[in-house]
Amino acid sequence: MGSLTDRQFMFDLRETVSVATKRNWKRLGANNKKERCSTRANKRMSEKTIIPKESFDDIANIPMIENIANIIKTSSYAVDNALFSLGVNLMNRAKVSASNLAYLEKEYDLEIIDELMTMRLPNEGDLLGLVYQCIQTEGEKNIKGSYYTPKKVVQSMVSDIKLKPNDKVLDPCCGSSAFLLNIPNIKPKQIFGSDIDPIAVMISRVNYFLKFPKTTNSPKIYEADFLESLSLLNMQENDFQKNINSNSFDYIITNPPWGAVSTNNHFSSKNILSGEMFSLFLVKSFENLKDGGNMRFLLPQSILNVKTHQDIRKYLLKTTNLKEIRLHPGSFSGVMTQYISLEAEKNKKAASTFTIIDNKNEYRIEKKSLTAQNHFAINTIDSTDREILDKVLSKKKYDLSSSIWALGIVTGNNKEKLFDGPRAGFEPIFTGKEIMPFKLKDAKKYIHYNRSNFQQVAKDEIYRADKKLVYKFISKKLVFSIDDSGQLFLNSANILIPQVPNMSINSVAAFLNSELYQYLHKKMFGEIKILKSSLLALPFIEITAKQDEELSSKVENILQSDREDYPDLQKYIYNLFDIDDYQINHIKGELYGSIN
Repeated sequence: MGSLTDRQFMFDLRETVSVATKRNWKRLGANNKKERCSTRANKRMSEKTIIPKESFDDIANIPMIENIANIIKTSSYAVDNALFSLGVNLMNRAKVSASNLAYLEKEYDLEIIDELMTMRLPNEGDLLGLVYQCIQTEGEKNIKGSYYTPKKVVQSMVSDIKLKPNDKVLDPCCGSSAFLLNIPNIKPKQIFGSDIDPIAVMISRVNYFLKFPKTTNSPKIYEADFLESLSLLNMQENDFQKNINSNSFDYIITNPPWGAVSTNNHFSSKNILSGEMFSLFLVKSFENLKDGGNMRFLLPQSILNVKTHQDIRKYLLKTTNLKEIRLHPGSFSGVMTQYISLEAEKNKKAASTFTIIDNKNEYRIEKKSLTAQNHFAINTIDSTDREILDKVLSKKKYDLSSSIWALGIVTGNNKEKLFDGPRAGFEPIFTGKEIMPFKLKDAKKYIHYNRSNFQQVAKDEIYRADKKLVYKFISKKLVFSIDDSGQLFLNSANILIPQVPNMSINSVAAFLNSELYQYLHKKMFGEIKILKSSLLALPFIEITAKQDEELSSKVENILQSDREDYPDLQKYIYNLFDIDDYQINHIKGELYGSIN
């Protein structure tokens, strides 16, 4: 059959589970309504289903998995019944012992669906996890933070682990137990896991028996909230407290929820003021490590330099023995964020350096160079980056600290105060979307400029200045337009009237829109917002009147041209900083992934 689409099904997972699972989910749903980040509302409403191609052993199996998901949806099977039936099918095929099958049948009073228990299934290491991912909509995954880890990432995080006979390993957000079950030579008694999703826990237990079909050890995998130190099922409470909450571990490996803020968990930490869930998971996991224990986390790359996460960076650098940060290329299905894995140990004496691995590059960073900064930003820079940064920063003579700064207009109600077409007494107002390098696109909105009607507004002389720069606030790139006609801007755009000695506004725009400054911003800050504090840290050099005239002329030519590239100007800026061809190629590679 074809792939699942938004239009085929309006499928609510919560309405297609058994009564028992609904009861167990009730608490999960209550927590999530309060804890999931409200800025992700659009994703939370999405009915789109996403196929996690990077998690398949063999992509040729994708049509078969889609077909299974399609059958479950079109037949309106309860999802837990369906997945359990598929699990029994797999366990029969793997010759799981009768006692282990009986254990699961006792744990889960679920209906067996003959069609699914007897159907031919493809060979996939985590078939149930894949089907579950294909059934859930993007919105459901987002609400639960249920994005399973790509297979290659799992392997890269666990393949080097060499367990001793008595070592214990915990995944507090275990999902389908991909990390736990892929650790080389792991034994049943060494595995501990928890998750707040009851279906994920069921899948995890089935996968446990598929890996150890004849084991006599019951799985120590619990439907529980690790942060609240609480089992979600009363009958498991003592077992959970004994095996997870009151235990210490040699390894803790997990992919915690991203983008959620805790508001009501019992666990809190004086070190984590942001309330960020993945930061709390990291701190509690570190506390649950044995001395000499090792933890490995998969996290969004924003943890390295975004200001919000400075609390967990400080904790990692000052409390843990941070050993390694690995940058993973690309992103995985349903998650646009780039991601990293990190490794830290619990040692009384921490090393003075840690390793950063970025593709094939590997280099060491001095921790003291990061702890000396207010934000503890971890910038991924190699020796060539350091040479370029040192060269550029050594030439710094001026900055933007004497400049005039302002925010765009906050109307208080865009729907009422903005209009799509011109009308009497109204004028164009620009948003961040219309800001391009050097020049503005045509405005899409119009407004009646009555200052008393706005929630927040800058001084009139700033908006009506003879010449000013405007820039996108939410952006990974520096994008500055020149406005010389006193236009109005909404608060998705910020305003800068630069005051740099011997430098025209055109010349300042030339520096800020250059490849070199894109590179500087990426390496020095890496924010997804263009912060005033970051712009203030950018270096400006002494230039002659002739150089200012030449730069300004090049910018005027760009303003009159339809070209979107300006190699002449790029080369001019590079030459002002004595950036050689090798360094230019390095910068282009960092920005574009290619030197061409």
